[in-house]
Amino acid sequence: MLRIPESDWQVVDEQPQISVPYLRKVTPQAKRFTQWMQRTHSRLLGAPENVLSYCSSELISGQFPDRNGWFYAGDALALLTYSVHSSDNVPLIEAIEQHTGLKLPVPAFESKLEGQFGKQLRDALDYLGKHSPYTTYYEIEKQKRIGNYRVDFFVTQKFDAPDGSTNKRHSIVEFDEAAHKLPRYRKADKQRDYWFRKYHPEIKVIRVRHEEEDTWLEAIRRLQRLIRLEDGYVHCLQKASIVRAGPEMRINSISVRNAYDTNQNEWSFLLKRPAQPLREMGNLLLRLGIPYEKGRDVRFPRKYLRAYGI
Repeated sequence: MLRIPESDWQVVDEQPQISVPYLRKVTPQAKRFTQWMQRTHSRLLGAPENVLSYCSSELISGQFPDRNGWFYAGDALALLTYSVHSSDNVPLIEAIEQHTGLKLPVPAFESKLEGQFGKQLRDALDYLGKHSPYTTYYEIEKQKRIGNYRVDFFVTQKFDAPDGSTNKRHSIVEFDEAAHKLPRYRKADKQRDYWFRKYHPEIKVIRVRHEEEDTWLEAIRRLQRLIRLEDGYVHCLQKASIVRAGPEMRINSISVRNAYDTNQNEWSFLLKRPAQPLREMGNLLLRLGIPYEKGRDVRFPRKYLRAYGI
């Protein structure tokens, strides 16, 4: 557990405060303090009323402390939770909660950071509805029960077919926080996903890792459809691979360039390390849990991509 020095705490009118210098020191996004505050503030204003009730009127109106000032603990919790890349802030959020006893209100069955993700998801779906080539709109149900399971977000897409009828597509969006990396969660998630594939194959199941939520939200806006990041990572690997038959796929320093070519790969925006492309391909394989060998080339078994239709 992160420990906050006593010198960075004070109590004013019975309200605990945390120093801005400490916040800037341990919050990666706050290094550019003014930009971080402005961007986070705009996200925070869309939070539910019960969350905003934990914030000071000064914060709501856009009045921020200076670089050497103090944040009320409730303001700090709200900003850290609704910040871009909020997964980086979990240790500090937990430390503030431990130190003050304050916690942002969370509805029944909802995870700690699920509320802020739900707001971003709704905004992204509104964007998709406005920019779709068809008349499309989305409905979201939170904590919908299907069979023995309760899903985080059940998304219904309605769109006009060429014949004038209205069609529907259904997706489940699961927001996975850090705990889902633990063995017992991974086992339960695997069983849950298998059940949906078996009994509801018409429903697309999308898992969004907390640390990847901003990447995923950017991806669905760019591609203008609900997608799985894993499908995008696999697509990049396929584009980077040498075209050849057999059980093994291979990526070399020449073939990998195709993955970074925006004309050949619509998912190329997911790739961030063009100067170290083979290392980045290795990181994608690790992310997908695919074993590989790396010498001059990157080699991995084709069979692991069958689940993605390749």
